[in-house]
Amino acid sequence: MARKPKKDKYDVIVIGAGMGGLGAAAYLAQQGYSVLVAERHYFAGGYAHSFGRHKYTFDAAVRIVAGAEKHGLLHDLLSKAGLADKLPFIQLPEIFTAIYPEHRFTVPRQVEGLIETYARLFPSQRNGFVNLVHDMQQIYNATIELLHARDPFHVMSNQVIMKYRYMTFHELLFKHLTDEKAAYTFAALWSYYGAPPTRGSALYFAYAIMSYFNEDIYYLKGSFQELANAFVERIEECGGEVCLRNEVKRIVVEDKQAKGIVLQTGEYVQAPIVICNGDLKKMVHGLVGEQHFPARYVKRLAEMTVSMSAFEVFIGTDLPLESYGLAHETFIYNHYDYSKTYDQHLNLKQSGVDGLCGLAISCPTLADASLAPQGKHTAILTTLVPYDVGADWKTEKPKYQEALIRMAEKAIPDLGRHLDFVESGSPLTMERYTNNSQGATYGWEQNMKQMTSRPQHGTPIAGLYLSGHWTDPGGGVVSALLSGYKLYHKIINETSSSSNEMKLLVQAGEGL
Repeated sequence: MARKPKKDKYDVIVIGAGMGGLGAAAYLAQQGYSVLVAERHYFAGGYAHSFGRHKYTFDAAVRIVAGAEKHGLLHDLLSKAGLADKLPFIQLPEIFTAIYPEHRFTVPRQVEGLIETYARLFPSQRNGFVNLVHDMQQIYNATIELLHARDPFHVMSNQVIMKYRYMTFHELLFKHLTDEKAAYTFAALWSYYGAPPTRGSALYFAYAIMSYFNEDIYYLKGSFQELANAFVERIEECGGEVCLRNEVKRIVVEDKQAKGIVLQTGEYVQAPIVICNGDLKKMVHGLVGEQHFPARYVKRLAEMTVSMSAFEVFIGTDLPLESYGLAHETFIYNHYDYSKTYDQHLNLKQSGVDGLCGLAISCPTLADASLAPQGKHTAILTTLVPYDVGADWKTEKPKYQEALIRMAEKAIPDLGRHLDFVESGSPLTMERYTNNSQGATYGWEQNMKQMTSRPQHGTPIAGLYLSGHWTDPGGGVVSALLSGYKLYHKIINETSSSSNEMKLLVQAGEGL
């Protein structure tokens, strides 16, 4: 991968080497488009990036994926990129472990394991769990059908989608469950999606959760950097280019048409199609300039809210984590009520570090021992935090790191006394490496309103498109890849339509 492009003109330029951008680039390169991907970071992958420290390897953000094998959505997307069965995914035996004030449990694979685990914890709610999972399964099936449909109006004819379109996941839970703790613990995965069930769509939560149980979950041997690397290699194999450490400083727009980009190294590179896989707010106000967009488009973006950021602690330890009864993913909550947990984290500016009351622990070395020196393990502690906590993150960082380690000791006793390596990342770290506004982890907040009204792949500027978690369908590595695939189809269809129109004009004598 060179820093500078080899040519001064391409069919397509992709800004940002996150998975949405890499996916779109790979799909288009396979069809013969000359493609350039420009990335400001020195690694490709965006949040799928990983890094090494003291012989430990850590994933920056991606922890697990669903559907990497068999007939899963991720497997389909990899197949369409020519990468089917070329990546060493490791199937995980459990979905997650959860620790609440009065409950600790591990949920195994498959739908039956989900129902039985919760039915044992809350016997009086068994029928409620069965009916709840039945509804979630219907939503999952309908969503899969919708994701594969190319007709945007297909959603209007799907009775299941229309039935739950305006329902929160909180409402769906309490439609079937009468025990509050049963409902709250059933949503233990909520923090993975950046918003609590009271704010999140029943459609989104049901699909996301059931994808783990229908398609199984996986870790990628060697870290998720291997996923990004595979797409880079595929792009280059198809004649495309990926340039790292070369930030795009400006998108050139003339007569409401994208013309190309200006790079940090000074080159002006032309292309009739420019895809932005980065921050949409920064694209409009920085790379392009809001004067090029209709006022209503700019106003709509101003009314949208970005997701919370995260604080992470990356740990190397000599503790035998395999003996602590941990799943690959373990969640700890001081409260059952997810809204209370979310609100406390959202308002850390007022409460300070004492307001922290939940986190997730990821232990990749339970699946892949090669990520750490022999006899040692990695553990990554993650919690949702706002960008602004009312103080300088440089001074707050040690306090948050210590607080998360102490909370993690509910699952891993004496962890703080067995730190072979420790390093933390704040929202400023997220912002620096991804260039996302306020270090947003999911682009736009994944609340119910914004999940159904996200900015689409096209923009008011001809030839300028969007991919990644700032557009449809949402956050997460599989969703980002899916956005790249959906954009690829949009571009192919529009190009085909334009070509057919030109042929008709030529045949009619109007194209001369």
